[in-house]
This record gives sequence, C-alpha cells and structure tokens, in this order.
Amino acid sequence: MPKYTSIQETAYNYVRNKVLTGQLQPNVLYSETKMAAEIHISRTPMKDALVRLSQDRFIDIIPSKGFCLHKMSEEDIWHTYQARTAVEGFCAMQLAQHRDEADGQAAIRALEGCLTDMSRLLAEMSQRKVSLEELLERDLQFHQALVDYVQNTELAQLFNTYHYRLYFFALESLRLDGRPEKAYQEHRKVLDAILDPEDTLGIHAYLAIVQHMESTRNIMLSILAAE
Repeated sequence: MPKYTSIQETAYNYVRNKVLTGQLQPNVLYSETKMAAEIHISRTPMKDALVRLSQDRFIDIIPSKGFCLHKMSEEDIWHTYQARTAVEGFCAMQLAQHRDEADGQAAIRALEGCLTDMSRLLAEMSQRKVSLEELLERDLQFHQALVDYVQNTELAQLFNTYHYRLYFFALESLRLDGRPEKAYQEHRKVLDAILDPEDTLGIHAYLAIVQHMESTRNIMLSILAAE
C-alpha cells in the first residue's frame, strides 16, 4: 500500500468531499492550482491527490488543463449497479431477517418516513412547490437507511462512492415522464418485501432490490446512449 503524507490526505479528502457533496458539477473544468490555493498548499500534494482521485474514478484528469468529474461509461454503469445490487440486496435481506428486532423496527420506521416524504413531494410536485432535487434526496435517504441498518463501514463507504457516481444520472432520470411515480412504487415494493411475514430469509426483499436496480440501470444506460 502506498504511503501518503498528511498534506496529501488533506488534499484528497478536501476534493473528495467536494465531489460527494455535489459542490463540483459535471462537464466543468477545474483548476489544480486554484484547488490547492483554496486550502493553502502547494501544487505537488494536490497533484498527487488528484492522481489518486482519478484512480478511484472520482475525477478525470485533463492533461495541461485541469480536471473534471469522472464521466460515467457504459461499463461504469453496469459495474456500479452490480455492486449496488450486491450491497443493498444483502442489507435488505438482513433487515427482512431481523425486522422484528428493535434495530430492525427503527430502520423500518426510517424507510417508512422516506416513503411518506416521497409521496408528499410527488403530490406537491404537481403544483410546482418542490424540486426534483428534493425528491431525489428522499430517494437517496431511503437507500442510506437501508445500508445504515447493517452498521458495516466498508459497505457504507462503497454506498457513498456509488451515490456520487449516479447522482446526476439519477436526477436526469427523474425528468422522464412518469419516472418519479415509478421510482416511488419500486421503493414501496422493497419495503413491502422486507415486511413480508412469509419470507423469513429475505429472498423477496433481495429480489425487489434486484428489480429496482435493473430498472434504474436500464434508464441510466438509455440516458448515456442519448448523450
């Protein structure tokens, strides 16, 4: 494993946090020099951090120009949804198996809260009172609550990485006619499967995740093809 200095780690975490919190926009070229100046470091540790971020597929480096957010490829989308299915399918199965325990009940309440908010936002969207970004945030919170339930830091880190990669595609998908309502129904089916008393192993919950991931994956691929 390579060793990184504290300054390199600071630079890496600074840019990574900007990516994960949506402070950097797709198709915008950013300056290595300006980014280094923001945290008062030299270009060398920032350059090293950007190389590492490029290897982690957070950004793409444009030689002699700067860097931009990593542009998702068809392969990226396939791999990302395969990984998300593995992570969230496992989490859904675990929750279904332990839904009657205190932690399970707390997680289910969190999921139900997200669905309640999504339903309300869908109704308000028809009156143009809310934005798609607000609906997407509740969508992501649903998935976050599912992953948080298992309290596994490795899975949580994977989820956060995929969250960033798909945020802008997910936002575009919600612009498609009927997709917001369909997305809500897919999330509802996941929770209904988790609550299915006849499914003690959580197989139905896993399959509901698979169906949701396949649906959203296919939409992402169609958006990419259109671009």
